[in-house]
Amino acid sequence: VKLVGLFTVLTIGMAVIIDLWNLLDIKRGLTIEHFRKHFYARVVGFIIVPIGVYLFWFYTHFAILNTSGPGDSFMSPAFQETLQGNVMALESLDIRFNDTITLKHKGTSVFLHSHSQRYPLRYTDGRISSQGQQVTGYKFEDANNHWRVKPAKVFMDPSRSEDDLVKHGDYILLEHVNSQSHLLTHDVASPLMPTNQEFTTMPVDDDSRYNETVFQVLIDDGDSDTVWKTKSSYIRLVHFDTKVALWTHDKMLPEWGFKQQEINGNKNNVEKSNIWFADQIIGKNVTKPLVPVPPKRHLPFFTKFFELQRLMISHNSGLTKPHPYSSSPINWPFLVRGISFWTNNDDRQQIYLIGNPFSWWLSVGAMAVLVGVISADIISRRRAIHPISDPVRNRLYNSGLFFFMAWFLHYAPFFLMGRSLFLHHYLPAVICSYLVAAIVFNFMFVDHVNYPISVADSRKKPRIMARVRNITVITCIILLIVSACVFYYFSPLTYGTPGIDPAGIKGRMWLDSWDLHFQPKRNEA
Repeated sequence: VKLVGLFTVLTIGMAVIIDLWNLLDIKRGLTIEHFRKHFYARVVGFIIVPIGVYLFWFYTHFAILNTSGPGDSFMSPAFQETLQGNVMALESLDIRFNDTITLKHKGTSVFLHSHSQRYPLRYTDGRISSQGQQVTGYKFEDANNHWRVKPAKVFMDPSRSEDDLVKHGDYILLEHVNSQSHLLTHDVASPLMPTNQEFTTMPVDDDSRYNETVFQVLIDDGDSDTVWKTKSSYIRLVHFDTKVALWTHDKMLPEWGFKQQEINGNKNNVEKSNIWFADQIIGKNVTKPLVPVPPKRHLPFFTKFFELQRLMISHNSGLTKPHPYSSSPINWPFLVRGISFWTNNDDRQQIYLIGNPFSWWLSVGAMAVLVGVISADIISRRRAIHPISDPVRNRLYNSGLFFFMAWFLHYAPFFLMGRSLFLHHYLPAVICSYLVAAIVFNFMFVDHVNYPISVADSRKKPRIMARVRNITVITCIILLIVSACVFYYFSPLTYGTPGIDPAGIKGRMWLDSWDLHFQPKRNEA
C-alpha cells in the first residue's frame, strides 16, 4: 500500500536473479528447456501476478470512489470531470472575449487582485521600483479581483469576433475593471524576489507599451480547439514580450502592500506552480441540477492509473519542509530520536514512537556480528582454513546475507531522498534486521542445521540434524522476557495510557536525544 513496497520488490527480484543464475550453471544438470520453464514460472509468479494484484485494487478503487471529494484538487481537470458531482462538471462555463472573470492561483488559492495604491519608490534593500499600481494576491472575494478578458487585436485572426470563445494559445489583455487599466509586466525586479519581474498596470487608453500588456493563454493539456472554461481549465498566462509566467508564492508583502501576497513574473514559465484557473464569470450564474448528473467525461483506466501514480510520487517528493520530529537515516538504527504524535497535558499522557530499544539495538549488534563472522570466514578460507562446516556456512550465507540485503535495500535508498524523513520510514528495514538477528542467534546457539533439506537427495550424503541445547532454550527465554519487559515499560508511550509523572519520564529517557514531553524541570531533577 506504500511505494516503499518497491524496495521489497527489488529485494525479491535480486534474489530471483541470483537463483536463476545458479540454475543456469551447467553443473546443476538442467537443460535449457527446463531452465526456460523455471524462468517463465518466476516471470508469472513474481512479475505478472503482483502487477495484476496491484492493478486490480486500483481498478476497484476507481470503480468504488467515483464521486467528488476533498482530494479532487490534486487531480487534473480531465480526471475531475470523470467524478460524479464534481464542481468542474457542474459549474464550468465557457469563457468568451470581454467576459469579466476572477482568476485564482491553484497552489495558494489567492485571487489576482489590484488596487489604486502604488509600489514604494525604494525598497528596504535599496532597489528602485516602477511606482506602478500594485498587483497582489488576495484571499477573499472582492470587486478588485475582477478582470475583463479582452482580445489582443494585433494578434487576433480577422475571422474571429470580439465575443468569440477564448481558446488555448489565444493572446489576450486583462483589464482591471475598477481602475480601468491593463495588467502589465516589464523588466523591473519584483518587490520580494529580485530575480523575478514586477507586475503592475497601465491605463487602458495608453497604448505606448502595448506588447507589455499582452499575455498568451496556455491551457494545461490543451490544443488549438480547447476552450477556456471556468473551474475546469488549468492555465498558464505567459507574457508575450518577456515570456515570463504570471506567478505567486506564499510570502506576504510588507505593510505598504497590506500584507497581501506578492505577484511576480516567473522566468521558468513551465513550472506547475504557475497554474491558475478562472473561478467565475461575473454576472453569469450557474443553475445547479436537483438530481445527480452523470460525469461529463470518461478516461481509460490506465490514463487515470498513471496520473495517480505520478501525482503520488510527486506529492511525496515535495514534502521537503522541515519538521520538529524529522530525523536523518543515519540515526535510525541507533534509535537516536523518536516522533511525538499526541499529548494530553491534564493527565500527562503522550504517544511517542520510539520502538523497543532492547530488540532494536540487539538487531543492530546482530548485523555487526554477521558482517564480522562472514568477513572472518572469507579471510580464513583464503588460508585454506574452514572454521564453519559447509551446511552451516551455506545456511548462514544464503539466509543471513539475503535478510541483510533486504535490510540494506529498505534502508539505504532514504539517504538519496530530499524529502522530510522520520523514524517510521525505518520500520520495514527494522523488521529485516530482526530476521538477521534470528539467523545470527541460530548460528551462535544451534549446532548444525538439518541437512539435506530435500526428502529425496540423489547425492546420498549423510543426513545431519540440528541440535538444540539447553543453553539455547535458556538464552531464548531470557531474550524474550527482557524484550517483553522493555515493551511493557515503554507501553505508556506507545498507547498513551496511563500518564507518566516526571520521574517516570526521566527513567525512560535512556538517551538524552529522546525529546519526551513532561520531563522534570531542572530543579525537580
